[in-house]
Amino acid sequence: MAYVKQNIFIDGVSGTIANQMTLKVRKGKTVVCAKRGADTMPPTERQLVARDKFEDASLYGKEAIADPIMKLMYAAAAEGGQTAYNVAVKDAARPPNIVLINTEKYKGDIGDVIMIAVKNVVRVKVVEVKILSATGDVLEQGEAVPGGGKSYWTYTTTVPNLMTKGTRILITATDFPGNVDHAEKLI
Repeated sequence: MAYVKQNIFIDGVSGTIANQMTLKVRKGKTVVCAKRGADTMPPTERQLVARDKFEDASLYGKEAIADPIMKLMYAAAAEGGQTAYNVAVKDAARPPNIVLINTEKYKGDIGDVIMIAVKNVVRVKVVEVKILSATGDVLEQGEAVPGGGKSYWTYTTTVPNLMTKGTRILITATDFPGNVDHAEKLI
């Protein structure tokens, strides 16, 4: 293994040259080594799952950038040297994460507001809210609306709830690639 020092032609370059040597970047340094041969061990189950997941994410990325509106959305979220495709693949590979269900303003009255925060690469596609009574009956359900920033959503209640103690708030967040996260809050 050899290290490249101050060579403007290959510093930071990675890949295989002439089917003989491979350049890699490790900890910010370009390393030259013999070309790696084919794997002799069959892939593990985890590797196969990861490959399938990456293939699905890659296909989603191609579909997303083919749609001009989706491409703009992903391009707006790109940072540094990322492209819209890179961000779309990242979005497909990572599910959303519901990080907050704020029920401080929920008192069981019509018009009360439940605030939800969902972290994702870009704004999620939909946030669904289901309110169940203490006995498990569905009181109401519907979609939250986008609030401030890309992470916040609000749901305004439409049905009175005379007994809020024991009420369960169920949240489902779905992103554009179809990844889903579920969360629940007991009042």
